[in-house]
Amino acid sequence: MNASKARSASLALAATGMLLLSSCSSPQASVPSPIAPSGDSAPEVACDAVQVGEFTRCENFYEDFWPEIDRQMDALYEEAKETDGGRLVIWDWYELAPDVIAEFNSRYPDLKIETRGLTYNLPSAIISADATGARNTDILSGSLVSAAAMTDEGYWAEIDWTQYGVPAEFLTIGAPEMLPDSINGSLMQYNTDKIEVPTSLEGLLDPQYERKVSIASYNPIVFSGYGMANGEDAMVELIEELKSSGTLEILEDQNSPLSSGDVPIALNQTLFNPNPSLAVAPFEHTGVFAQFSGVNVDAKNMPGAVLWSLWNAYDPDWLELRMTDERFSTTQVPYPGLPSSLFDQATGLMKTNAEALLLSLENGASIETEDTRDEWIAMTTAADATLNG
Repeated sequence: MNASKARSASLALAATGMLLLSSCSSPQASVPSPIAPSGDSAPEVACDAVQVGEFTRCENFYEDFWPEIDRQMDALYEEAKETDGGRLVIWDWYELAPDVIAEFNSRYPDLKIETRGLTYNLPSAIISADATGARNTDILSGSLVSAAAMTDEGYWAEIDWTQYGVPAEFLTIGAPEMLPDSINGSLMQYNTDKIEVPTSLEGLLDPQYERKVSIASYNPIVFSGYGMANGEDAMVELIEELKSSGTLEILEDQNSPLSSGDVPIALNQTLFNPNPSLAVAPFEHTGVFAQFSGVNVDAKNMPGAVLWSLWNAYDPDWLELRMTDERFSTTQVPYPGLPSSLFDQATGLMKTNAEALLLSLENGASIETEDTRDEWIAMTTAADATLNG
């Protein structure tokens, strides 16, 4: 997806409020039957499994799984262009870039994408459209935390992705109807001309980092992995020490002082600034978050929604562009369940970000799961209260 997938951290803060909002709305009264895959059931294929942190990689994905997914996508396209006049509505954190839409339409020319960027209002817009009967988005997306309201209110259509050829091993982190399409995570961005970074958040308490570290007010999830590992009290104490020592400055624009070196360390996520002096590094207790897409139960073009989700997550031609073409350097790092050969071809900013997140996983990064989702929300809420209180 586009840079909207970076929203996982900033939306984590809003998740608690959205859970309250969702409790005031009516649960889905009726869920349309999901569309049936084309032809026979997907053939039984074994995953050539390699563990990448908590994720399972299928090294044989493109040899043994992709041909069936590709076949199903061709059938979905035939259905989608006859559904709702070939209209596909996609709401996200930011609207889709024209270049992304053009790549999709190069393979599926008879589908017309309508896109909106709604930032913090995305979940509430989806809930409101359902309540009023307005045309809703066909696609849902987000992390387990940012999509919490959508999940709890039953907005994800119950699609069995394995019937389209997706490995069952990909569907163990989130709910089974959520298709994993990418990852994001907390990283230290830094200006290599000015400074080196420590390997942990506690390391920032060294006096050499005084007044040299920034964080955005909406990004308390940067500390949540530390809290999940060490407890809320230790997390709160660390944030308070970083603030009181003068080390940590809250800046809404971290990018300019990072580039200039005035504030040479930014606690953030993946880097989208092409300045060659900038780098990213994982740190102890980094959080890495799976990102998901799926079908809205209110979708008017369900075949198109399934098609888009599969294409955006796994199409090898599209992913090659994401890994190598700087026009798509702001798209998120692909799902680590995909083969290592995909990541080996990365260049530029995608290489920078992918290597950092994969190293985070190798080093034991914390991840959100269905079982721990509410703990992550509570920890992020506590971090926000300390950071911005």
